Amino acid sequence: MARVLMIVGSRRDGNCAHLARKIKEGFARERISSDIITPGNQKIYLCTGCMDCDKNGVCDFNDDMKSNIEKMNESEVILFLTPTRWNTLSGDLKIFIDRLNPLFSTKRLKDKKVIALVVGAKKRNEYSTDGALTSLGSFFESAEANMIYYHQFDQCLGFTDILNQEDKIEQVIQEMIEKIG
Repeated sequence: MARVLMIVGSRRDGNCAHLARKIKEGFARERISSDIITPGNQKIYLCTGCMDCDKNGVCDFNDDMKSNIEKMNESEVILFLTPTRWNTLSGDLKIFIDRLNPLFSTKRLKDKKVIALVVGAKKRNEYSTDGALTSLGSFFESAEANMIYYHQFDQCLGFTDILNQEDKIEQVIQEMIEKIG
């Protein structure tokens, strides 16, 4: 049975949180274990760029990232969900990614299966999700992780707009399950 860790890049109980819960339900039907963490609701210090973690693979800060990194190590698949902010990642997710340097510097993300789901407020042709997906893809590539799936949801401006896309959500869940194997 696969273990999936979902990282939700928005602290609000909005589209990304609703989507994560739907995915968790879909995975549970297939006996795929999943956990959800929301970095914006955790105690996570900003990376200072001291680079001590490059030497020893451990961050000097004692905050929630210690348990987050443990969960990432234990997971077979890491699923990143982010709303777009000015066509890029949410700030909460960017802070989280910055603090993953202990995993990056020790190559513990190499070949890790990753998934990127991006939620935008505008229509697809207005490029509301491309930048966020590109940022996640660049991170995955530099970490030598294996992006097995990605999807962009559009037209989700209101807090529950994602719930109007039930069919698409179910399709995405099934496609992710196939990719997770």
